[in-house]
Amino acid sequence: MQKKMIALAVAAALAAPALAFADTGASSVTLYGVLDLGVAQLTNAGDFSPTFVTGAVPIGAQPNTAKIGTVRGMMNGGESQSRWGIKGNEDLGDGSSAFFQLESAFSLGTGQLATSGLAGGTNVASGGINNGMMIADTALNGQLFNRMALIGLSNADLGTVTFGRQYSLQLDIIGSVGGGYDPVNAQMFSPINFSGSYGGGGATDNSRVDNAVKYAKKIGNFNVNAMYGMGGMAGATSARSNFQANAGYEADTFGVQAAVQYANDTTGIGANALANTVNVTYENLTSYMLAGRWQVAEPLTLKAGYERMQISAPSNFGADRNIGQIYGYNVGTAAAFTGPQKNINVYWLGANYQVAPSTKLSLGFYDAKIPAYNTSGLTGDDKYYSAMVEYNLSKKTNLYAAVMHDAKSGGLNVVGTTGPGSISAFNTYGAGLRVKF
Repeated sequence: MQKKMIALAVAAALAAPALAFADTGASSVTLYGVLDLGVAQLTNAGDFSPTFVTGAVPIGAQPNTAKIGTVRGMMNGGESQSRWGIKGNEDLGDGSSAFFQLESAFSLGTGQLATSGLAGGTNVASGGINNGMMIADTALNGQLFNRMALIGLSNADLGTVTFGRQYSLQLDIIGSVGGGYDPVNAQMFSPINFSGSYGGGGATDNSRVDNAVKYAKKIGNFNVNAMYGMGGMAGATSARSNFQANAGYEADTFGVQAAVQYANDTTGIGANALANTVNVTYENLTSYMLAGRWQVAEPLTLKAGYERMQISAPSNFGADRNIGQIYGYNVGTAAAFTGPQKNINVYWLGANYQVAPSTKLSLGFYDAKIPAYNTSGLTGDDKYYSAMVEYNLSKKTNLYAAVMHDAKSGGLNVVGTTGPGSISAFNTYGAGLRVKF
């Protein structure tokens, strides 16, 4: 109850300046959102989690997840994450404006704020959340405005500067820029769309960057972006910092985007047996992305991309290990990534085909290859085959149905804590309704 009252108080406090922002004719404030709910069936899975961002883990079993069998349940955000937001703009004259945007993801099925579910605090031995339910690390950890929270200034000649919690440049490329460079642009049916790991350059938490300053400029069909996330740690100015850059070209029938990221002491979060507690692994990360799209004919668009991610030991673990809380969770065990560098190479290829004015078919193939980097000496290969059909009932309402097959091999085969000893294939089926407002 106390948490609900705090959330309402914060929302009311934020609404007051937003209303004041709209007092003049030169200003505007908009309430918007997406509501997406459906039913899904997964094979080699655990229970649907009431606290998880989608209710399920579509990209194969995660660590500490029991492989029980086939499961059916309510799917939150099969195509698009359910969310609501407020955005406003004020005309400052001479081609300049000030603006803000606040966006919150939630579970439409339960009404809860979207979260990773990793801080559930149920002991594995008791068959609780770390064992019988599907949970995974995501970029959403129960914050009120977990998707974005930013303010900014824009000028027609000079470009745009924004401050706050913002999308990574690579996540923008995957899901937003040019209409999205993910061929199956659906949260539950694409590995690069789901957890934020690939959108964060290999670390889920990086798919959205806290305390960040971003500069964006368009010059004709060309775009350039740069972002810097401030670590804010005394005596270790580079710790928890994040630098990203992106350049691209967007035309009606063709687009290409390239991005690079360097992150120091970023985090991977894991479950802990204690309530409101997580385990944290600190690591440095370097990633590169190149993606392209080509509208071959009016109904057919091809999309492809490549991402190279490199994970290595953190630069400032001495400072990192003194962090007692992260995203409001207590830190149980703090560890540093050790050993040889871990490399992840992800390739994707697919197409969108407008079958009819109201019907679109999307197909995608994704392949994540992880060369051996630890003492096991095993390489890993993770292949995904995905298909989705959308039927528009109106401009803002559509039905969708989709399927994804995940085939793991080598070091990515999952050894079950219950059920089969080794699992290499996972299937996700689902259908739902999406409404925008």
